[in-house]
Amino acid sequence: MIDLLVSIIIPCYNQGQFLNETLESVFNQTYSNWECLIINDGSTDNTEEIANGWVNKDSRFIYYYKKNAGVSATRNFGLQNVKGAFIQFLDSDDLITVNKISDSISDIKLNDVDVVCTNYLMFSKSVSNPQLPFSKLDNYEFNFYNLARYWNNGFTVPIHCWFFKASLFENIQFPVVLTAQEDWVVWLLVFKNSPKTLYIPQALALYRLNLEGRSQTAGFFEETLQAINYLKPFLSEDEFKLLYQSVITRFNEGMLYWRNREINLKKSNTYQFGLVCKKVVQKIGLLSLAKSMFLYFKFSK
Repeated sequence: MIDLLVSIIIPCYNQGQFLNETLESVFNQTYSNWECLIINDGSTDNTEEIANGWVNKDSRFIYYYKKNAGVSATRNFGLQNVKGAFIQFLDSDDLITVNKISDSISDIKLNDVDVVCTNYLMFSKSVSNPQLPFSKLDNYEFNFYNLARYWNNGFTVPIHCWFFKASLFENIQFPVVLTAQEDWVVWLLVFKNSPKTLYIPQALALYRLNLEGRSQTAGFFEETLQAINYLKPFLSEDEFKLLYQSVITRFNEGMLYWRNREINLKKSNTYQFGLVCKKVVQKIGLLSLAKSMFLYFKFSK
């Protein structure tokens, strides 16, 4: 098994400033039998130039250009063109450590599992100054229930932490109709079939905190409901019920969290002092005077 081909899928859209570093992390892998599919999803920056530079340097890099259709369609394009027995997803601004593939292959061989998930660290400008991950993967078992119940609520797995047997994706694709939560949908479909999974506690994936990357914060509740409705035809009644209960529970927990913060803030000495100051100012008429002066200077210009 140690000689089996690994297919690395990298969707690219206007992340040329990070792409060299990402591809270098692939090039430096201690495991050598890999192919890396660089898939340009209609970028308008220098992505093509950078990709072709690596293709000319090493024939294991394979470059594709396609009309912009989104990250899900791009990953599906990759899945349709891979030749490997294993799949490693990698976004074009993230990195993997030099032994990510070799350790994953070794653990699959030794433990006869279908999926390997490694821990990760975060970084912004330099990997020499990493930060702790925003999700403590050590606290969770990797199964359908935990992915349904705790996803984005303490349990979130960056896509390049995973390492899969390619056979798991024979009948699974990323949902092109969704603009967010598409990776979560795929993990639920994969783990619906209870694949044997092994967790590596070492941080072999590096997640870039990229302010220009896709944001999944706005409309989070609505996006999650869209994802659940997409999943409905693929799930049993009990699985679908679990998902709905989970998202409602997470929403309520979030509302309680912010409500308690508001209550505690209003009880704080700083807030109470501010209220006293406001009452004093109102009582002596300074607030009205300040407003009048503001309006006077504003409209007298």
